[in-house]
Amino acid sequence: MMKHREAMMNKQEARLKAGSSWQQHDLVFCTQKGAYLWQNNVRQRFYRLLKRAGLPQIHIHDLRHSAATLLRNMGVDLKVIQEILGHSTLDMTANVYSHVLPSMQQEAVEKMKLLFEKPS
Repeated sequence: MMKHREAMMNKQEARLKAGSSWQQHDLVFCTQKGAYLWQNNVRQRFYRLLKRAGLPQIHIHDLRHSAATLLRNMGVDLKVIQEILGHSTLDMTANVYSHVLPSMQQEAVEKMKLLFEKPS
């Protein structure tokens, strides 16, 4: 919640600083004057951040797949993930956006093993 509050404060400060040159488009992310961001600029900044962090280059849209997969791995209900991502169908969330991680497969194997083990 604090991050959201800080972002709102930064946006208000930018709006005041821009004065009459502020463009009101009600955007979540915008330039210092409230205008639309250029797709190529956003992409290049994202790639620079990945490089600085020592991460492989991925597409920004891949973050939606990562979020779905990580949320699913944490046990978040698929319906909740669907709503977070704004998908119209559960099928889109389950079969296109969320992926099975090796750790998820290992957990399933361990559960099956426990199911069939004899109690000592």
